[in-house]
Amino acid sequence: MNSSSSSVSTTDLNLIQLKLARYFLVPVYILGNFGNFANIALFSQRNIRGNIFCAWYFICLSLANLFVLNTGGLSRILSLLINFNLETTSIIFCKSRNYLIQTGAVIGRYFICLISIERWMVTSTNEMIRRMTSAQIALRLIVIGPCMIALFIIHVPIGFAISNERCFASLNDTYVLFFNIYNMTIITVPVIVITLFSILIFTNVRQSRHRVVPISITGFNVQAIYLTTKSAGQQRDIQFIRLALIQIFTFMLFTIGYGIYNVYDFGTSSIEKSSDRQAIEAFISGIAVNLNYVSVAAPFFSYTLASNKFRKDCIATFHRYGTLFMRCFGE
Repeated sequence: MNSSSSSVSTTDLNLIQLKLARYFLVPVYILGNFGNFANIALFSQRNIRGNIFCAWYFICLSLANLFVLNTGGLSRILSLLINFNLETTSIIFCKSRNYLIQTGAVIGRYFICLISIERWMVTSTNEMIRRMTSAQIALRLIVIGPCMIALFIIHVPIGFAISNERCFASLNDTYVLFFNIYNMTIITVPVIVITLFSILIFTNVRQSRHRVVPISITGFNVQAIYLTTKSAGQQRDIQFIRLALIQIFTFMLFTIGYGIYNVYDFGTSSIEKSSDRQAIEAFISGIAVNLNYVSVAAPFFSYTLASNKFRKDCIATFHRYGTLFMRCFGE
């Protein structure tokens, strides 16, 4: 009786996962690819990119998101739709897929942290901190950071193996403990960093509204309210601050569930679980993973919904590319 109800429950949960793959993950995958390519096209525009190095971080973030979508997202969709998981039959695919997903995801979070830190530096009242946002430093962070991450995550193909028809960290008990701690760290550390610097950004912006600077008119010193008239560069900085905060909110909204599940899984790893509980936990884990893919697919659409300036830039960029396309392929 219990065995029958367990199998029915597992079957129902698997059916729900299949429907989610078909009607949820497939649209997320398609829209995510479109949105990230659109972000790259938009942030690559000279009038937007300019001397704002944050634009380069947004471009790199979009590339990392595309990498995750087209390695992890696509393979997950195919395995659910055709009911065949190559990850549980090929050790090479098991190791390489998890390495690529982990690398892309951590690099993406790295650039989210850089975006929040860079926006804090730009809004700082300390001139020395503002000067640290240079092209040379940005280039080093863009090149060296991802390379270091890719080297560090080489532990994944070493520690992952196929066991009990699952591909997971199973080298030994020490590595399982290390991987669980690592898995929680790559979520909690970015959340702490971006939360801290978001608060600092708000603090800097509030201070800038009350800041005054002396100006000279016909030999007399008067006080002028800071940012009374905003230059084009200042307006662009403000836009990127908004986009950075939107990106931070989107990341936290869709990844916090996965982080909570990892903490729960780690805390209950030593408990013997029934087949029903294992099936339910696998289902919840699948939902959390799906939301992770939403986090890498959603930025363009969250920017568009929340920023009027971003929408105008999008329209101008699409019009520019449309005109170029018509010139090349039109009559």
